[in-house]
Amino acid sequence: MRMPELTDLIWLFEDPPTPMEPDLSWPWGLHTFRLTRGSRSVSFSLDPQAGEAYLMLYESDELLLSLGRLRTLSHLTVEKDALILHFAQDDLAPLTLRTHPVPSVTWPVRPAGSR
Repeated sequence: MRMPELTDLIWLFEDPPTPMEPDLSWPWGLHTFRLTRGSRSVSFSLDPQAGEAYLMLYESDELLLSLGRLRTLSHLTVEKDALILHFAQDDLAPLTLRTHPVPSVTWPVRPAGSR
């Protein structure tokens, strides 16, 4: 999986990631980036070697959205104030995680089985 430099991800989330296993350093293992703006917060976990991601969006500590084990990621890109997750399947649109003005997610999906 192609991905931005760690410094670009730290810039986007404004903090370094927290490893799930303290003895594993980037890019090994699952690492979680967190960002809070106002009452909205996001938790984005990434395992660069496995090419898997997990995303949770909160409003005032209430879970709004949970996308777990996003697989078959082909690459990630940082564009302005957003992280774009691109999938290997051509029929899956990229998922966009915006960090400004507040964390938000856009993912134009179609019903299963439609083309």
